[in-house]
Amino acid sequence: MEGGGSHIEDQAPLSAAARRDAIQLLLLEQQEVTVHELVERFAVSVMTVHRDLDALEARGVVRKVRGGATAQPSSLYESSLAFRVGENMDAKEAIARAAAQHVAPGSSLVLDDSTTALAMLPHLATIPQLTIITNFVSVIDKLRDITDESMEVIFVGGTYHPKYESFGGVLTENWLKDFRVDQCFLSVSAIDLERGAFHREADHAALKRAMIEIAGQAILLVDLSKFSKRAMHLIVDFDAFDLVIVDDETPSELLAGLRSRGVEVEVASAAVAEESADGAAPDGSRRQEQRS
Repeated sequence: MEGGGSHIEDQAPLSAAARRDAIQLLLLEQQEVTVHELVERFAVSVMTVHRDLDALEARGVVRKVRGGATAQPSSLYESSLAFRVGENMDAKEAIARAAAQHVAPGSSLVLDDSTTALAMLPHLATIPQLTIITNFVSVIDKLRDITDESMEVIFVGGTYHPKYESFGGVLTENWLKDFRVDQCFLSVSAIDLERGAFHREADHAALKRAMIEIAGQAILLVDLSKFSKRAMHLIVDFDAFDLVIVDDETPSELLAGLRSRGVEVEVASAAVAEESADGAAPDGSRRQEQRS
């Protein structure tokens, strides 16, 4: 397109790493790309584009389809961290803010490798004397910049999964069993109102179960998108959760479906989150949908 700035023929050629980063950003914006589009955009050969897409697919960043690639997950495919961070950001921020309000000073928490739990960190950093246990590398990276000396962080290792930038497997589960924490905050790949919470990969489902088992209170963080996705592996039924926090785009019929399963639901308001971010008082920042 002329004058659109989308082509880079007049610029120095990008390295393979920079070009692949640019493809990720493009997919974050439009969710799918064609080989022809990438050839034109980056002024490279079809073979080079296929090599880029093969490399990104091997890292779990994209899913190749006929003539291009997509960031849309299937029932057996989880988008990479780069895409998960960018998805439904307003909803995740509202949910994270509401979740942090349930944390008391001096509490011990376990956070999973979800980007919604990751969004809690700026709010948790204002609460004194917390202990946070996690398997998520990004939690450590983010806390490095925002935490103070009163927060204790315990990192559990195991088998590293580059796609999730986290550790998992039997070693991680076994280490978790040595702890007992006040609260667990986690998200999931998909919600089935009839059966419970699901993940696309068996070992991640098992790890989330282990996190729930060591916590005095388990809080599930899910935005509306989780209700329309499918995943293979059951984590737990809804009775394992003490509270489910959803965003305010969640329709009343889904809230009713959760309540019918005996779930306590809290609806996090994005408008309230924006007011709090602007310095408004957080009074009334969450509302409860009580069990029927």
